[in-house]
Amino acid sequence: MSRKELVMNAVRPVNAPVTKFILGRHYQGDMKPVVNEPVKRVLVLAPHMDDETIGPGGTLRQHADQGAEIHCLFITDGASSVSEMSIDELKAKRKEEIDRVTGILGLSSVSYMNQPDGGVNSNPENIQYLKKKILEIDPEIIYTTPFIDAHRDHTATARLLSDTLKRMEDVKVKVRLYEINCAFPPDAINCLVDTTEQHEKKVEATKVFESQAIAFDGFLELNHYKGQLASPDVKTAEGFIEWNKKSFVEHCEALTQMEYNFAEKFKQVNRTDTLLWALFKNYAMKKDLYRKTMNNTNQSS
Repeated sequence: MSRKELVMNAVRPVNAPVTKFILGRHYQGDMKPVVNEPVKRVLVLAPHMDDETIGPGGTLRQHADQGAEIHCLFITDGASSVSEMSIDELKAKRKEEIDRVTGILGLSSVSYMNQPDGGVNSNPENIQYLKKKILEIDPEIIYTTPFIDAHRDHTATARLLSDTLKRMEDVKVKVRLYEINCAFPPDAINCLVDTTEQHEKKVEATKVFESQAIAFDGFLELNHYKGQLASPDVKTAEGFIEWNKKSFVEHCEALTQMEYNFAEKFKQVNRTDTLLWALFKNYAMKKDLYRKTMNNTNQSS
């Protein structure tokens, strides 16, 4: 057992109740949880093979249960994930895992951009590819990772979508940002989906990712805390920031101009043991960024 693991085991009896107390107070609200209104087609942008599950997995299953087509576009090849496998073995294994997740979450189709893991860019070729995909699917909702995130590929995916939609004047679509590494401040969430009936499917899907050496318990634990944002509470929920196209583009453009390296500012929320550190690292900065960019876009929408 590593020294880090020994330390975590030693502090866990104190850390667990403190985390529960603080986050129990942090995630309190009176939002009305929604069951998704039926839509015909949904597009999910997932930088890596597991993001579609970690973030909106329960909500996607709910869309599928309502009869919607769920189209998932994976942006990277996933080759830089934490694993003991060779690159070629990892690429093959991750696609094999997605084949299994497709049935669990009810995905209708899966496609791959095969961008280098850690090197997503909003260049003309990628913009054209995504534009073609959006026109082909004609989604009513697009799910994407947020610009403010601890992984550069997540930020770059949001920027790629923004740069693409900016060039599609006739397209009307809702954009929902979903959480991965960098949990939203509760007051930034404007769409709370009750995923109580779908949560077990999400848990089942996370167990498929045997290629991953990282933990998933923190991501799942946050779904329970977000259920407390509802009034009355629900067992589990997924929180989103929902935009119209214009507001989403303006939000991303404002953040682009700030030129922050968000990967250096924030920490991944994948482990329950480190949730407090991950959630509150530079929290005031994160909350201020959402406040400023949401206020600006709301005023111009």
